[in-house]
Amino acid sequence: MIVEQALVAVLEAYTGLTDLVTTTRIYPLKLPANATLPAVTYQRISGAREDMMGGPTGLARPVFQVTAWADDYLEAKNVATQVRKALDGYEGQAGGGSGVWSWIGMLNDVDMVDNTTDPPTYYVPADFVVWHQEA
Repeated sequence: MIVEQALVAVLEAYTGLTDLVTTTRIYPLKLPANATLPAVTYQRISGAREDMMGGPTGLARPVFQVTAWADDYLEAKNVATQVRKALDGYEGQAGGGSGVWSWIGMLNDVDMVDNTTDPPTYYVPADFVVWHQEA
């Protein structure tokens, strides 16, 4: 299991989130055209790895951006809160395989609006560091 699959498994297992977006509205990279909202997207925005004097340790700490999308500001905030609750502080094994975390922690989030759509689309991107042992 790659880290992206494990991250999605954690999101899909959190009922507070899936009650809002179901498991079918969690997308990689971008929203599909005419996507039903609310929804969530995720993408890796950095891929840092730990090295020691002897070389790579196999410990990675990529940063993922997970974005909550909605037609309404408060709904976007509600979805973002459920994303945070699902991921921030998560420890354990996600879906078996190589999905073993040392830690997932939230780094930051911000409120945004896309005024190019009519009506506007509200979104809350949040960055999470995902420490894990690479396979």
